[in-house]
Amino acid sequence: MHTTPDEAMEISQPLLLASLLLLFTYLLVHYLSSASPRKQHTNGQGRRIPSPPALPVIGHLHLLKKPLHRSLAALAARYGEGGAGLLLLRFGSKPVLLVTSPAVADECFTVHDVALADRPGGASRRLLTEGCPAMAMCNYGPLWRQLRRLATVHALCAHRLGATSATRDAQACAMAARLWRAGPGAVAVKSVAYQFVADVIMETVAGKRMPEEQVRQFRAMTEAGFAAAGAENRHDSLPVLRLLDFGRTRRRIAGIAKARREFGQSILDDYRRRHAARGADAKETARTVLGDLLRQQKERSPEPLDDEVIRSVCMSLLQAGTDTSSSTIEWAMALLLNNPAALAKATAEIDAVVGASRLVQESDLADLPYLRCIVAETLRLYPLAPNHVPHEASRDCVVAGHAVARGTMVLVDVYSMQRDAAAWDEPGKFSPERFMDGGGIGNGDNDGGGGESSRRSRRWMMPFGMGRRKCPGEGLALRTVGLALGVMVQCFEWERVGGEEVDMREGSGLTMPMAVPLVGVCRPRAEMEALLNRLSRE
Repeated sequence: MHTTPDEAMEISQPLLLASLLLLFTYLLVHYLSSASPRKQHTNGQGRRIPSPPALPVIGHLHLLKKPLHRSLAALAARYGEGGAGLLLLRFGSKPVLLVTSPAVADECFTVHDVALADRPGGASRRLLTEGCPAMAMCNYGPLWRQLRRLATVHALCAHRLGATSATRDAQACAMAARLWRAGPGAVAVKSVAYQFVADVIMETVAGKRMPEEQVRQFRAMTEAGFAAAGAENRHDSLPVLRLLDFGRTRRRIAGIAKARREFGQSILDDYRRRHAARGADAKETARTVLGDLLRQQKERSPEPLDDEVIRSVCMSLLQAGTDTSSSTIEWAMALLLNNPAALAKATAEIDAVVGASRLVQESDLADLPYLRCIVAETLRLYPLAPNHVPHEASRDCVVAGHAVARGTMVLVDVYSMQRDAAAWDEPGKFSPERFMDGGGIGNGDNDGGGGESSRRSRRWMMPFGMGRRKCPGEGLALRTVGLALGVMVQCFEWERVGGEEVDMREGSGLTMPMAVPLVGVCRPRAEMEALLNRLSRE
């Protein structure tokens, strides 16, 4: 049956009016609910948390700019006075608690650690992890405990890290050889670092390197997933956007989820093919995460495992480790390029301890205190995630005397805490020497006194988080970042492109990338050329 344009318009008008009526009703309901906010007390306890003026429906979303961590810090500085280190926001209909005090953060993840161990249950997160749950995004419960236990036992515990140090040393040699073969010139540092970290983790997980093209695809998929899982995702905050699916966000996230599942399953399938080709009785030259888990799957001991759990463990290790560690390497190199004296001091330390006859190895890091201080100072200035992965309150609780309702998202302004002028001398300055006294790496105990000793005691850092949701990959990250920096500094001379200072602006994202990716001029050091030439032929 043919429909004329006039008839089509008559048919579409009622649909349009119905849609507008539905939207108006939705906005009216949210306006009325925001005009009569829920009671801010738990069992009659708790004080009101400071909060900026909000708009109906959208709450405080109109106040958020990019990058999110700087926007949140500005709001806390303006409106958080008297809040004892807390600021209450609303992302659409979602209440959000911003923690801005180390003492309150410590209370959150000790006293209230279980109550705040969940993750926000946004539609994007559920869709993104369908069929391949991510350990960092799982709610606190049996699945999260299983994924964390498997990842820790088979990859991240001290024993496994010690057993896989040779793998990281070998991949560091491969990275140095790639830079040597590329010849003197401009280098995209994040790409070099990403390939190195991806190879390290893939070798640990599956016993093979990741081809460069596969690394590019994996990186694009991971960065898109982190963007979709961020706290500022407006499609999760405003259900009307999700309902109408502006920008086809649902389809895009579903595509990322499908790519994650397929990538994870391809790792399993490839391992099974390689193992079958070697024969059932063939033994691995080195233990791998996949080998351990697939044997456990076959034996169904000590617990049954299906492919979904196995690929979730593998993808959690790969996605959580690659972007964070490679970004830290990039930030560290940018800081060293802007501070040539620190770069020269690190080079001299490596020359004195290791020399030029061999490459830095992971076992050398214990004897390279200044290099370790560079890593610590980088994590202070540019933490892995400036607001951490969002938490969510699974029940009502009282934090620092303030009532926090169930369902509240909790963000921690670790970026500002680690730059607090009350705790750090010249907090915005890159000064690895501040860690040479061995202080400031853990949570400081304030002795309440005055002077420099009191300032040192208040120095506080939590780049890997706190409590039961703390990143279990801290040991692997510190080894990987330290080794990569050591080899880059030992083998090559680094200069800024055009002599101009490196742009240190932060970009947007869960893991805070550089707004302008770092490009440095890399030339082999004369005393290292013989070794690099030999490595490139091996």
